[in-house]
Amino acid sequence: MKKLKEKYFRELLPYSLIFLVIIATLYVQIAVHSTNMGADNYFHFARFYDIKAQLMTGKFNWFQTNFTFEQTGKVINALYGPLFAYLNGMLLLVAKTWYQYEVITNILLNFIAAIGMYKLAQKVKAPKNVSVILALLYINTGMIPSWIEGMNFSAWGGVFIPYLLIQVVNLLEDKEKPIHVVGLMTCISLIANTHLLSTLLIVLVLAPVVLISFIKTQDKKSFIIDLLKVAVGTIILTASVWGGLLVIYSQNTIATPYSVNMGMFTIHLSHFQAFRQFIFPSALLLFTGQFIYAVLHCKKQFNNFVVTFIGYCLLLIGSKWFLDWNWIQMKLPIISGIFQFPFRLTSVAYPLILLGLAYTFATNAKQKKSYKEWNYAVIFSIFVMVQACFSTYKVVLDTAQGQNGENSISLVTQMRYSPDYVKKWTQSQTGIFDLYENAQPDYLPLNKKMPSRVVVEKYRAILAVRKKYQHIVNRDGSLTLRWRAKKQKKVTLPLVMYKQSRLIVNGKKKNKINQNDIGAPIIVQKKGENTVNLKFMVPLWFNILLAINILGWIVLIGYYARKKYLIAKK
Repeated sequence: MKKLKEKYFRELLPYSLIFLVIIATLYVQIAVHSTNMGADNYFHFARFYDIKAQLMTGKFNWFQTNFTFEQTGKVINALYGPLFAYLNGMLLLVAKTWYQYEVITNILLNFIAAIGMYKLAQKVKAPKNVSVILALLYINTGMIPSWIEGMNFSAWGGVFIPYLLIQVVNLLEDKEKPIHVVGLMTCISLIANTHLLSTLLIVLVLAPVVLISFIKTQDKKSFIIDLLKVAVGTIILTASVWGGLLVIYSQNTIATPYSVNMGMFTIHLSHFQAFRQFIFPSALLLFTGQFIYAVLHCKKQFNNFVVTFIGYCLLLIGSKWFLDWNWIQMKLPIISGIFQFPFRLTSVAYPLILLGLAYTFATNAKQKKSYKEWNYAVIFSIFVMVQACFSTYKVVLDTAQGQNGENSISLVTQMRYSPDYVKKWTQSQTGIFDLYENAQPDYLPLNKKMPSRVVVEKYRAILAVRKKYQHIVNRDGSLTLRWRAKKQKKVTLPLVMYKQSRLIVNGKKKNKINQNDIGAPIIVQKKGENTVNLKFMVPLWFNILLAINILGWIVLIGYYARKKYLIAKK
Protein backbone atom coordinates (compact mmCIF):
# COMPACT_ATOMS: atom_id res chain seq x y z
CA MET A 1 0.00 0.00 0.00
CA LYS A 2 2.84 2.35 0.90
CA LYS A 3 4.57 1.66 -2.41
CA LEU A 4 1.29 2.32 -4.26
CA LYS A 5 0.91 5.71 -2.53
CA GLU A 6 4.50 6.58 -3.37
CA LYS A 7 3.85 5.65 -7.00
CA TYR A 8 0.80 7.90 -7.21
CA PHE A 9 2.71 10.69 -5.49
CA ARG A 10 5.54 10.48 -8.01
CA GLU A 11 3.05 10.47 -10.90
CA LEU A 12 1.04 13.43 -9.58
CA LEU A 13 4.02 15.53 -8.45
CA PRO A 14 4.88 16.98 -11.91
CA TYR A 15 1.25 17.96 -12.51
CA SER A 16 1.01 19.51 -9.05
CA LEU A 17 4.19 21.54 -9.60
CA ILE A 18 2.92 22.80 -12.95
CA PHE A 19 -0.43 23.77 -11.44
CA LEU A 20 1.19 25.60 -8.51
CA VAL A 21 3.44 27.62 -10.83
CA ILE A 22 0.40 28.60 -12.94
CA ILE A 23 -1.48 29.75 -9.81
CA ALA A 24 1.60 31.65 -8.61
CA THR A 25 1.87 33.41 -11.99
CA LEU A 26 -1.80 34.43 -11.86
CA TYR A 27 -1.84 35.13 -8.12
CA VAL A 28 -2.07 38.92 -8.42
CA GLN A 29 -5.05 38.79 -10.78
CA ILE A 30 -6.81 36.31 -8.53
CA ALA A 31 -6.03 38.30 -5.38
CA VAL A 32 -7.10 41.76 -6.56
CA HIS A 33 -9.90 40.65 -8.93
CA SER A 34 -8.43 42.50 -11.92
CA THR A 35 -9.80 42.12 -15.43
CA ASN A 36 -7.41 42.38 -18.35
CA MET A 37 -8.80 44.32 -21.31
CA GLY A 38 -6.40 43.67 -24.18
CA ALA A 39 -6.58 44.21 -27.91
CA ASP A 40 -8.82 41.19 -28.65
CA ASN A 41 -10.89 40.96 -25.46
CA TYR A 42 -13.92 42.85 -26.68
CA PHE A 43 -14.12 40.83 -29.90
CA HIS A 44 -14.14 37.48 -28.09
CA PHE A 45 -16.24 38.71 -25.18
CA ALA A 46 -18.89 39.82 -27.67
CA ARG A 47 -19.00 36.59 -29.64
CA PHE A 48 -19.10 34.40 -26.53
CA TYR A 49 -21.74 36.51 -24.82
CA ASP A 50 -23.90 36.23 -27.95
CA ILE A 51 -23.78 32.45 -27.54
CA LYS A 52 -24.63 32.74 -23.84
CA ALA A 53 -27.63 34.91 -24.69
CA GLN A 54 -28.77 32.32 -27.25
CA LEU A 55 -28.49 29.56 -24.65
CA MET A 56 -30.40 31.59 -22.05
CA THR A 57 -33.24 32.70 -24.35
CA GLY A 58 -33.47 29.72 -26.72
CA LYS A 59 -33.30 32.17 -29.64
CA PHE A 60 -30.64 30.44 -31.71
CA ASN A 61 -28.98 31.54 -34.91
CA TRP A 62 -25.81 29.80 -36.06
CA PHE A 63 -24.82 32.58 -38.46
CA GLN A 64 -26.46 35.87 -37.52
CA THR A 65 -25.16 37.73 -34.44
CA ASN A 66 -28.25 39.21 -32.78
CA PHE A 67 -27.28 40.04 -29.21
CA THR A 68 -23.84 41.66 -29.56
CA PHE A 69 -21.63 43.39 -32.15
CA GLU A 70 -24.08 46.29 -32.01
CA GLN A 71 -26.88 43.92 -33.10
CA THR A 72 -26.22 44.39 -36.81
CA GLY A 73 -26.67 40.72 -37.75
CA LYS A 74 -22.99 40.43 -38.65
CA VAL A 75 -21.72 36.84 -39.12
CA ILE A 76 -18.91 36.04 -36.68
CA ASN A 77 -19.04 32.72 -34.82
CA ALA A 78 -19.96 30.60 -37.86
CA LEU A 79 -16.59 31.60 -39.34
CA TYR A 80 -14.50 31.47 -36.16
CA GLY A 81 -14.48 28.14 -34.31
CA PRO A 82 -18.26 27.82 -33.83
CA LEU A 83 -18.29 24.73 -31.59
CA PHE A 84 -15.55 26.16 -29.39
CA ALA A 85 -17.52 29.42 -29.20
CA TYR A 86 -20.51 27.46 -27.86
CA LEU A 87 -18.29 25.85 -25.20
CA ASN A 88 -17.20 29.34 -24.11
CA GLY A 89 -20.81 30.48 -24.09
CA MET A 90 -21.62 27.61 -21.74
CA LEU A 91 -18.69 28.62 -19.55
CA LEU A 92 -20.15 32.13 -19.30
CA LEU A 93 -23.31 30.61 -17.82
CA VAL A 94 -21.11 29.47 -14.92
CA ALA A 95 -18.84 32.53 -14.74
CA LYS A 96 -20.92 35.50 -13.69
CA THR A 97 -18.29 38.15 -14.41
CA TRP A 98 -15.54 38.69 -16.98
CA TYR A 99 -13.03 38.47 -14.14
CA GLN A 100 -14.21 34.96 -13.31
CA TYR A 101 -14.19 33.99 -16.98
CA GLU A 102 -10.62 35.24 -17.42
CA VAL A 103 -9.30 33.44 -14.34
CA ILE A 104 -10.98 30.16 -15.30
CA THR A 105 -9.78 30.27 -18.91
CA ASN A 106 -6.29 31.44 -17.93
CA ILE A 107 -5.90 28.42 -15.65
CA LEU A 108 -7.48 25.96 -18.09
CA LEU A 109 -5.47 27.16 -21.09
CA ASN A 110 -2.14 27.09 -19.27
CA PHE A 111 -2.73 23.75 -17.57
CA ILE A 112 -3.94 21.93 -20.71
CA ALA A 113 -1.05 23.35 -22.76
CA ALA A 114 1.54 22.54 -20.08
CA ILE A 115 0.29 18.97 -19.64
CA GLY A 116 0.43 18.53 -23.41
CA MET A 117 4.07 19.63 -23.52
CA TYR A 118 4.90 17.52 -20.46
CA LYS A 119 3.35 14.43 -22.06
CA LEU A 120 5.14 15.19 -25.33
CA ALA A 121 8.51 15.32 -23.55
CA GLN A 122 7.66 12.12 -21.70
CA LYS A 123 6.68 10.51 -25.02
CA VAL A 124 10.31 10.76 -26.15
CA LYS A 125 11.47 9.64 -22.67
CA ALA A 126 12.92 12.92 -21.45
CA PRO A 127 13.63 13.01 -17.68
CA LYS A 128 10.61 14.15 -15.64
CA ASN A 129 12.36 17.22 -14.26
CA VAL A 130 13.30 18.32 -17.79
CA SER A 131 9.75 17.63 -18.97
CA VAL A 132 8.37 19.98 -16.29
CA ILE A 133 10.91 22.68 -17.23
CA LEU A 134 9.95 22.45 -20.92
CA ALA A 135 6.23 22.50 -20.07
CA LEU A 136 6.58 25.69 -18.00
CA LEU A 137 8.82 27.26 -20.62
CA TYR A 138 6.23 26.53 -23.30
CA ILE A 139 3.29 28.17 -21.54
CA ASN A 140 5.29 31.32 -20.79
CA THR A 141 6.72 32.01 -24.25
CA GLY A 142 5.26 32.89 -27.63
CA MET A 143 1.53 32.67 -28.21
CA ILE A 144 0.34 30.88 -25.05
CA PRO A 145 0.81 33.87 -22.66
CA SER A 146 -0.76 36.15 -25.29
CA TRP A 147 -4.15 34.95 -24.01
CA ILE A 148 -3.42 36.44 -20.58
CA GLU A 149 -1.81 39.51 -22.15
CA GLY A 150 -4.49 40.35 -24.72
CA MET A 151 -6.82 37.38 -25.35
CA ASN A 152 -5.12 36.49 -28.62
CA PHE A 153 -6.90 33.36 -29.86
CA SER A 154 -3.77 31.88 -31.42
CA ALA A 155 -3.03 30.83 -27.84
CA TRP A 156 -5.86 28.30 -27.92
CA GLY A 157 -4.54 26.87 -31.18
CA GLY A 158 -1.18 26.50 -29.42
CA VAL A 159 -2.80 24.61 -26.55
CA PHE A 160 -3.42 21.55 -28.70
CA ILE A 161 -0.23 21.61 -30.80
CA PRO A 162 1.86 19.57 -28.27
CA TYR A 163 -0.81 16.86 -28.48
CA LEU A 164 -0.53 16.95 -32.26
CA LEU A 165 3.25 16.63 -31.95
CA ILE A 166 2.74 13.41 -29.99
CA GLN A 167 1.20 12.10 -33.21
CA VAL A 168 4.18 13.51 -35.13
CA VAL A 169 6.44 11.42 -32.88
CA ASN A 170 4.32 8.38 -33.75
CA LEU A 171 4.76 9.17 -37.44
CA LEU A 172 8.53 9.32 -37.02
CA GLU A 173 9.05 6.47 -34.57
CA ASP A 174 6.25 3.89 -34.82
CA LYS A 175 7.44 1.50 -37.51
CA GLU A 176 4.46 -0.87 -37.37
CA LYS A 177 1.66 1.73 -37.31
CA PRO A 178 2.97 5.27 -37.82
CA ILE A 179 -0.51 6.77 -38.24
CA HIS A 180 -2.67 6.54 -35.13
CA VAL A 181 -5.90 7.34 -36.94
CA VAL A 182 -8.17 8.43 -34.08
CA GLY A 183 -5.47 10.38 -32.25
CA LEU A 184 -4.27 12.26 -35.33
CA MET A 185 -7.71 13.22 -36.61
CA THR A 186 -8.75 14.30 -33.09
CA CYS A 187 -5.77 16.65 -32.73
CA ILE A 188 -6.18 18.20 -36.18
CA SER A 189 -9.92 18.63 -35.60
CA LEU A 190 -9.46 20.24 -32.18
CA ILE A 191 -7.08 22.82 -33.64
CA ALA A 192 -9.32 23.45 -36.67
CA ASN A 193 -12.39 23.93 -34.46
CA THR A 194 -10.48 26.39 -32.29
CA HIS A 195 -8.33 28.56 -34.55
CA LEU A 196 -8.33 28.25 -38.33
CA LEU A 197 -4.97 29.93 -38.96
CA SER A 198 -3.27 27.52 -36.54
CA THR A 199 -4.68 24.71 -38.70
CA LEU A 200 -2.94 26.14 -41.75
CA LEU A 201 0.30 26.48 -39.78
CA ILE A 202 0.32 22.82 -38.68
CA VAL A 203 0.30 21.83 -42.35
CA LEU A 204 3.85 23.24 -42.45
CA VAL A 205 4.74 20.60 -39.87
CA LEU A 206 2.64 17.65 -40.98
CA ALA A 207 3.44 17.79 -44.71
CA PRO A 208 7.21 17.04 -44.46
CA VAL A 209 6.75 14.62 -41.54
CA VAL A 210 4.06 12.60 -43.35
CA LEU A 211 6.31 12.45 -46.43
CA ILE A 212 9.28 11.23 -44.37
CA SER A 213 7.10 8.67 -42.59
CA PHE A 214 5.70 7.41 -45.91
CA ILE A 215 9.20 6.96 -47.34
CA LYS A 216 10.35 5.07 -44.23
CA THR A 217 7.32 2.76 -43.84
CA GLN A 218 7.34 -0.71 -45.35
CA ASP A 219 3.56 -1.09 -45.62
CA LYS A 220 2.76 1.84 -47.86
CA LYS A 221 -0.72 0.55 -48.71
CA SER A 222 -1.83 0.55 -45.06
CA PHE A 223 -0.23 3.96 -44.62
CA ILE A 224 -2.31 5.45 -47.44
CA ILE A 225 -5.51 3.79 -46.16
CA ASP A 226 -4.92 5.15 -42.65
CA LEU A 227 -4.17 8.59 -44.08
CA LEU A 228 -7.48 8.52 -45.98
CA LYS A 229 -9.28 7.52 -42.75
CA VAL A 230 -7.73 10.52 -41.00
CA ALA A 231 -8.81 12.78 -43.86
CA VAL A 232 -12.41 11.52 -43.83
CA GLY A 233 -12.66 11.67 -40.03
CA THR A 234 -11.22 15.18 -39.97
CA ILE A 235 -13.64 16.34 -42.68
CA ILE A 236 -16.57 15.09 -40.57
CA LEU A 237 -15.26 16.58 -37.30
CA THR A 238 -14.55 19.97 -38.91
CA ALA A 239 -17.70 20.13 -41.06
CA SER A 240 -19.18 23.03 -39.09
CA VAL A 241 -16.00 25.05 -39.80
CA TRP A 242 -15.51 24.48 -43.52
CA GLY A 243 -19.28 24.30 -44.07
CA GLY A 244 -19.76 27.77 -42.59
CA LEU A 245 -16.89 29.15 -44.66
CA LEU A 246 -18.41 27.60 -47.79
CA VAL A 247 -21.85 29.11 -47.08
CA ILE A 248 -20.48 32.64 -46.66
CA TYR A 249 -17.53 32.80 -49.04
CA SER A 250 -19.24 31.00 -51.92
CA GLN A 251 -21.69 33.90 -52.40
CA ASN A 252 -20.19 36.89 -50.63
CA THR A 253 -17.11 39.08 -50.84
CA ILE A 254 -15.88 39.39 -47.25
CA ALA A 255 -13.77 42.17 -45.77
CA THR A 256 -10.38 41.21 -44.36
CA PRO A 257 -8.97 42.45 -41.04
CA TYR A 258 -6.93 45.61 -40.80
CA SER A 259 -3.71 45.55 -42.81
CA VAL A 260 -0.68 46.02 -40.58
CA ASN A 261 2.97 46.81 -41.10
CA MET A 262 4.21 43.23 -41.03
CA GLY A 263 7.83 44.27 -40.48
CA MET A 264 6.83 45.63 -37.06
CA PHE A 265 5.37 42.30 -35.98
CA THR A 266 8.31 39.99 -36.61
CA ILE A 267 10.07 38.03 -33.88
CA HIS A 268 12.75 40.10 -32.19
CA LEU A 269 14.75 40.25 -28.98
CA SER A 270 13.48 41.67 -25.70
CA HIS A 271 15.03 41.64 -22.24
CA PHE A 272 11.67 41.97 -20.48
CA GLN A 273 8.97 40.13 -22.45
CA ALA A 274 8.58 36.60 -23.80
CA PHE A 275 5.13 36.62 -25.41
CA ARG A 276 3.99 37.09 -29.03
CA GLN A 277 6.86 38.60 -31.07
CA PHE A 278 9.28 38.93 -28.17
CA ILE A 279 12.01 36.42 -27.34
CA PHE A 280 14.66 36.57 -24.64
CA PRO A 281 18.31 36.52 -25.81
CA SER A 282 18.76 33.57 -23.43
CA ALA A 283 15.87 31.67 -25.07
CA LEU A 284 17.27 32.36 -28.55
CA LEU A 285 20.66 31.12 -27.35
CA LEU A 286 19.07 27.94 -25.98
CA PHE A 287 17.15 27.32 -29.21
CA THR A 288 20.22 28.03 -31.36
CA GLY A 289 22.30 25.65 -29.24
CA GLN A 290 19.65 22.97 -29.77
CA PHE A 291 19.69 23.60 -33.52
CA ILE A 292 23.47 23.29 -33.71
CA TYR A 293 23.39 20.07 -31.65
CA ALA A 294 20.65 18.57 -33.86
CA VAL A 295 22.59 19.39 -37.05
CA LEU A 296 25.84 17.92 -35.68
CA HIS A 297 24.05 14.71 -34.63
CA CYS A 298 21.62 14.48 -37.57
CA LYS A 299 22.71 10.98 -38.63
CA LYS A 300 22.41 9.35 -35.20
CA GLN A 301 19.41 11.41 -34.05
CA PHE A 302 17.45 11.91 -37.27
CA ASN A 303 14.06 12.52 -35.63
CA ASN A 304 15.59 15.16 -33.37
CA PHE A 305 17.07 16.82 -36.43
CA VAL A 306 13.76 16.81 -38.35
CA VAL A 307 11.64 18.51 -35.69
CA THR A 308 14.39 20.95 -34.67
CA PHE A 309 15.20 21.89 -38.26
CA ILE A 310 11.57 22.57 -39.16
CA GLY A 311 11.00 24.51 -35.94
CA TYR A 312 14.14 26.62 -36.22
CA CYS A 313 13.49 27.43 -39.89
CA LEU A 314 9.98 28.64 -39.01
CA LEU A 315 11.46 30.72 -36.18
CA LEU A 316 13.89 32.38 -38.61
CA ILE A 317 11.20 32.94 -41.24
CA GLY A 318 9.00 34.71 -38.68
CA SER A 319 11.88 36.85 -37.40
CA LYS A 320 13.29 40.18 -38.57
CA TRP A 321 16.70 38.59 -39.22
CA PHE A 322 15.91 36.34 -42.17
CA LEU A 323 13.22 37.86 -44.41
CA ASP A 324 12.25 41.40 -45.31
CA TRP A 325 8.55 41.23 -44.47
CA ASN A 326 7.96 44.83 -45.58
CA TRP A 327 9.19 43.91 -49.07
CA ILE A 328 7.00 40.77 -49.08
CA GLN A 329 3.99 42.84 -48.02
CA MET A 330 4.67 45.36 -50.78
CA LYS A 331 4.81 42.61 -53.42
CA LEU A 332 1.88 40.61 -51.95
CA PRO A 333 -0.41 43.10 -50.15
CA ILE A 334 -3.13 40.50 -49.58
CA ILE A 335 -0.89 38.61 -47.14
CA SER A 336 -1.08 41.42 -44.58
CA GLY A 337 -4.85 41.08 -44.32
CA ILE A 338 -4.79 37.29 -44.04
CA PHE A 339 -1.62 36.29 -42.18
CA GLN A 340 -1.06 39.73 -40.56
CA PHE A 341 1.64 38.86 -38.01
CA PRO A 342 4.82 36.87 -38.86
CA PHE A 343 5.31 36.13 -35.15
CA ARG A 344 2.36 33.73 -35.40
CA LEU A 345 4.86 31.16 -36.69
CA THR A 346 6.00 30.76 -33.08
CA SER A 347 2.79 28.73 -32.55
CA VAL A 348 4.49 25.80 -34.25
CA ALA A 349 8.17 26.84 -34.11
CA TYR A 350 8.50 26.87 -30.31
CA PRO A 351 6.84 23.51 -29.56
CA LEU A 352 8.92 21.87 -32.29
CA ILE A 353 12.18 23.22 -30.88
CA LEU A 354 11.11 22.23 -27.35
CA LEU A 355 10.40 18.73 -28.66
CA GLY A 356 13.92 18.74 -30.09
CA LEU A 357 15.27 19.71 -26.66
CA ALA A 358 13.29 16.85 -25.11
CA TYR A 359 14.88 14.47 -27.62
CA THR A 360 18.34 15.82 -26.79
CA PHE A 361 17.95 15.50 -23.02
CA ALA A 362 16.32 12.06 -23.40
CA THR A 363 19.21 10.75 -25.52
CA ASN A 364 21.85 11.89 -23.07
CA ALA A 365 19.87 10.63 -20.08
CA LYS A 366 19.50 7.26 -21.79
CA GLN A 367 23.23 7.08 -22.41
CA LYS A 368 23.73 8.00 -18.73
CA LYS A 369 26.17 10.73 -19.59
CA SER A 370 27.20 12.89 -16.69
CA TYR A 371 29.14 15.47 -18.62
CA LYS A 372 29.13 18.87 -17.02
CA GLU A 373 27.81 20.51 -20.16
CA TRP A 374 24.53 18.57 -19.85
CA ASN A 375 24.12 19.67 -16.26
CA TYR A 376 24.85 23.19 -17.39
CA ALA A 377 22.25 22.81 -20.15
CA VAL A 378 19.59 21.83 -17.61
CA ILE A 379 20.53 24.74 -15.35
CA PHE A 380 20.47 27.15 -18.29
CA SER A 381 17.03 25.82 -19.31
CA ILE A 382 15.77 26.47 -15.78
CA PHE A 383 17.15 30.01 -16.00
CA VAL A 384 15.28 30.67 -19.27
CA MET A 385 12.10 29.12 -17.84
CA VAL A 386 12.23 31.30 -14.70
CA GLN A 387 12.76 34.39 -16.87
CA ALA A 388 9.73 33.48 -18.97
CA CYS A 389 7.54 32.82 -15.91
CA PHE A 390 8.52 36.18 -14.44
CA SER A 391 7.68 37.89 -17.75
CA THR A 392 4.12 36.53 -17.58
CA TYR A 393 3.85 37.42 -13.89
CA LYS A 394 4.97 40.98 -14.67
CA VAL A 395 2.22 41.37 -17.30
CA VAL A 396 -0.39 40.20 -14.78
CA LEU A 397 1.05 42.51 -12.10
CA ASP A 398 1.17 45.59 -14.34
CA THR A 399 -2.36 44.93 -15.55
CA ALA A 400 -3.70 44.58 -12.00
CA GLN A 401 -2.05 47.85 -11.01
CA GLY A 402 -3.29 49.67 -14.10
CA GLN A 403 0.26 50.29 -15.27
CA ASN A 404 0.07 48.24 -18.45
CA GLY A 405 -1.33 50.93 -20.70
CA GLU A 406 -1.40 48.75 -23.79
CA ASN A 407 -3.32 45.90 -22.25
CA SER A 408 -5.19 46.70 -19.07
CA ILE A 409 -7.40 49.40 -20.56
CA SER A 410 -6.00 49.71 -24.10
CA LEU A 411 -8.39 49.84 -27.01
CA VAL A 412 -11.51 49.68 -24.91
CA THR A 413 -11.02 52.70 -22.69
CA GLN A 414 -8.29 54.50 -24.63
CA MET A 415 -6.84 55.64 -21.29
CA ARG A 416 -9.94 57.75 -20.56
CA TYR A 417 -11.02 55.86 -17.47
CA SER A 418 -9.31 54.89 -14.24
CA PRO A 419 -8.37 51.24 -13.58
CA ASP A 420 -10.96 51.20 -10.77
CA TYR A 421 -13.68 52.12 -13.23
CA VAL A 422 -12.55 49.44 -15.66
CA LYS A 423 -12.62 46.93 -12.82
CA LYS A 424 -16.14 48.02 -11.88
CA TRP A 425 -17.79 47.74 -15.29
CA THR A 426 -16.10 44.43 -16.13
CA GLN A 427 -17.68 42.87 -13.04
CA SER A 428 -20.88 42.58 -15.08
CA GLN A 429 -21.02 40.87 -18.47
CA THR A 430 -23.08 43.46 -20.31
CA GLY A 431 -21.57 46.79 -19.23
CA ILE A 432 -18.70 46.49 -21.68
CA PHE A 433 -21.05 46.41 -24.67
CA ASP A 434 -22.65 49.71 -23.70
CA LEU A 435 -19.27 51.39 -23.30
CA TYR A 436 -17.39 50.33 -26.40
CA GLU A 437 -18.36 50.37 -30.08
CA ASN A 438 -16.87 47.61 -32.19
CA ALA A 439 -16.24 48.82 -35.74
CA GLN A 440 -13.73 46.20 -36.88
CA PRO A 441 -14.03 45.35 -40.59
CA ASP A 442 -13.72 41.58 -40.05
CA TYR A 443 -16.39 39.48 -41.83
CA LEU A 444 -18.40 42.40 -43.23
CA PRO A 445 -19.89 41.73 -46.70
CA LEU A 446 -18.59 44.04 -49.43
CA ASN A 447 -20.35 45.11 -52.59
CA LYS A 448 -17.14 46.56 -53.95
CA LYS A 449 -13.44 46.30 -53.13
CA MET A 450 -12.30 48.83 -50.52
CA PRO A 451 -9.40 49.37 -48.13
CA SER A 452 -10.07 48.34 -44.52
CA ARG A 453 -9.92 51.99 -43.44
CA VAL A 454 -12.83 52.91 -45.73
CA VAL A 455 -14.82 49.85 -44.62
CA VAL A 456 -14.47 50.96 -41.00
CA GLU A 457 -15.58 54.52 -41.82
CA LYS A 458 -18.73 53.27 -43.55
CA TYR A 459 -19.45 50.81 -40.74
CA ARG A 460 -19.09 53.51 -38.09
CA ALA A 461 -21.53 55.69 -40.04
CA ILE A 462 -24.31 53.10 -39.79
CA LEU A 463 -23.50 52.29 -36.15
CA ALA A 464 -23.83 55.97 -35.25
CA VAL A 465 -27.61 55.80 -35.72
CA ARG A 466 -28.28 52.38 -34.18
CA LYS A 467 -29.64 53.74 -30.89
CA LYS A 468 -32.54 55.32 -32.74
CA TYR A 469 -33.92 51.84 -33.36
CA GLN A 470 -35.45 49.29 -31.03
CA HIS A 471 -33.79 45.87 -31.49
CA ILE A 472 -35.85 42.72 -30.84
CA VAL A 473 -34.48 39.18 -31.11
CA ASN A 474 -37.16 36.72 -32.15
CA ARG A 475 -37.72 33.06 -31.32
CA ASP A 476 -36.85 31.98 -34.88
CA GLY A 477 -33.41 33.63 -34.65
CA SER A 478 -34.37 36.66 -36.73
CA LEU A 479 -33.78 40.25 -35.71
CA THR A 480 -36.47 42.94 -35.77
CA LEU A 481 -35.89 46.71 -35.85
CA ARG A 482 -38.68 49.11 -34.87
CA TRP A 483 -38.70 52.88 -35.03
CA ARG A 484 -41.05 55.81 -35.48
CA ALA A 485 -40.40 58.22 -38.35
CA LYS A 486 -41.66 61.79 -38.70
CA LYS A 487 -41.63 61.67 -42.50
CA GLN A 488 -41.13 59.37 -45.46
CA LYS A 489 -37.55 59.24 -46.74
CA LYS A 490 -34.65 56.96 -47.64
CA VAL A 491 -32.67 55.60 -44.67
CA THR A 492 -29.68 53.30 -44.30
CA LEU A 493 -30.43 50.78 -41.57
CA PRO A 494 -27.83 49.69 -38.97
CA LEU A 495 -27.93 46.11 -40.26
CA VAL A 496 -25.64 43.92 -42.33
CA MET A 497 -27.02 41.81 -45.17
CA TYR A 498 -25.34 38.87 -46.85
CA LYS A 499 -26.55 37.22 -50.05
CA GLN A 500 -28.45 34.71 -47.91
CA SER A 501 -30.11 37.38 -45.75
CA ARG A 502 -33.86 37.99 -46.05
CA LEU A 503 -35.37 41.38 -45.20
CA ILE A 504 -39.07 42.00 -44.58
CA VAL A 505 -39.98 45.71 -44.57
CA ASN A 506 -43.25 46.69 -42.87
CA GLY A 507 -44.64 43.20 -43.39
CA LYS A 508 -43.64 42.96 -47.06
CA LYS A 509 -40.87 40.67 -48.31
CA LYS A 510 -38.50 42.51 -50.60
CA ASN A 511 -36.91 40.43 -53.36
CA LYS A 512 -34.39 43.14 -54.17
CA ILE A 513 -32.97 45.41 -51.49
CA ASN A 514 -30.72 48.33 -52.23
CA GLN A 515 -27.55 48.18 -50.15
CA ASN A 516 -24.58 50.40 -49.50
CA ASP A 517 -20.99 49.25 -50.04
CA ILE A 518 -20.88 47.17 -46.83
CA GLY A 519 -24.22 45.43 -47.15
CA ALA A 520 -26.35 47.81 -45.07
CA PRO A 521 -29.92 47.89 -46.47
CA ILE A 522 -31.27 51.17 -47.85
CA ILE A 523 -35.06 51.42 -47.65
CA VAL A 524 -37.78 54.04 -47.85
CA GLN A 525 -39.29 54.45 -44.41
CA LYS A 526 -42.92 55.50 -44.07
CA LYS A 527 -44.26 58.14 -41.77
CA GLY A 528 -45.18 56.65 -38.41
CA GLU A 529 -44.32 53.15 -37.14
CA ASN A 530 -41.79 51.11 -39.15
CA THR A 531 -40.68 47.50 -38.73
CA VAL A 532 -38.02 45.47 -40.53
CA ASN A 533 -37.11 41.85 -39.94
CA LEU A 534 -33.68 40.42 -40.83
CA LYS A 535 -33.05 36.68 -41.03
CA PHE A 536 -30.12 34.68 -42.39
CA MET A 537 -31.56 31.83 -44.47
CA VAL A 538 -29.41 28.78 -43.75
CA PRO A 539 -29.30 26.26 -46.63
CA LEU A 540 -30.65 22.78 -45.86
CA TRP A 541 -27.39 21.08 -46.82
CA PHE A 542 -25.55 22.99 -44.09
CA ASN A 543 -28.04 21.88 -41.42
CA ILE A 544 -27.52 18.26 -42.51
CA LEU A 545 -23.75 18.81 -42.42
CA LEU A 546 -23.97 20.32 -38.93
CA ALA A 547 -26.00 17.34 -37.67
CA ILE A 548 -23.37 14.94 -39.05
CA ASN A 549 -20.62 17.06 -37.46
CA ILE A 550 -22.23 17.03 -34.00
CA LEU A 551 -22.95 13.30 -34.26
CA GLY A 552 -19.30 12.73 -35.18
CA TRP A 553 -18.13 14.49 -32.00
CA ILE A 554 -20.62 12.53 -29.88
CA VAL A 555 -19.28 9.26 -31.32
CA LEU A 556 -15.67 10.38 -30.76
CA ILE A 557 -16.31 11.40 -27.15
CA GLY A 558 -18.07 8.07 -26.61
CA TYR A 559 -15.04 6.26 -28.04
CA TYR A 560 -12.66 7.98 -25.63
CA ALA A 561 -15.03 7.48 -22.68
CA ARG A 562 -15.28 3.75 -23.42
CA LYS A 563 -11.50 3.50 -23.84
CA LYS A 564 -10.98 5.25 -20.50
CA TYR A 565 -13.52 2.96 -18.84
CA LEU A 566 -11.84 -0.20 -20.15
CA ILE A 567 -8.43 1.03 -18.95
CA ALA A 568 -9.82 1.84 -15.50
CA LYS A 569 -11.53 -1.56 -15.35
CA LYS A 570 -8.22 -3.33 -15.85
